[in-house]
Amino acid sequence: MAEVAQPLYARLRDELRARILDGRLAAGERLPSENELVAQQGVSRITVRQALGDLQKAGLIVRLQGKGAFVAPPHASQKLERLQGLSEALTAGGQSIHSKRLSLRSVRAGGELAAQLEVAPGTAVVQLVSLRYLDRDPLSVNTSHFVPGLGERIARVDVSGRDLLEVLERDLALPVREARLDIRAEAMPAREARWLKSGPGEPALRVHRLVLGEGGQPLQTETALYRADRFSYQLTLAR
Repeated sequence: MAEVAQPLYARLRDELRARILDGRLAAGERLPSENELVAQQGVSRITVRQALGDLQKAGLIVRLQGKGAFVAPPHASQKLERLQGLSEALTAGGQSIHSKRLSLRSVRAGGELAAQLEVAPGTAVVQLVSLRYLDRDPLSVNTSHFVPGLGERIARVDVSGRDLLEVLERDLALPVREARLDIRAEAMPAREARWLKSGPGEPALRVHRLVLGEGGQPLQTETALYRADRFSYQLTLAR
């Protein structure tokens, strides 16, 4: 049986996809214009638009009116099926996560934080602020607070590129039973916007997590602020 020839738009789409995935076309880089692709590939404008349309649907490019098509920034998506750190979830899919420590200091726990950590208001706790990267692009600002005694132990561990869940369990031998999540949308604050290369007021996703130990005791809180255009959760709900 003779092979069915691949449509021209599919060949162009696959060629451009390969150039994006192997880094020949970097995030934010402008693709050749429709006219340039028509001339380079010897195909019609309709063929070019079909190929670009498929790439846009796949989230590989963004098209801006009057400016052209650009390689989309990396996007992370995590399935909420079980308690799992972001690095664990994304590295399994071939993406690279690493972090940069912004600050590590002692702070006084306010009322809400104190209640979550089950300490008296005003108790000194360790605060860790980190900037997490997806590949080379900033993804989230993570602010963690630890119960007294635990933060000092965390400070002695290199947590770069590692999930704090992994550090708690493997390095500190503290089994984690569960975590309680609160997820909400908000406007990007000015300080975090600078770190995340976003704009003040741009859409952001705030994820707050309270981590509980084997006996149900609080170990850590973490608030992660994500660029909404670079991160999403996926859930499957049975009925």
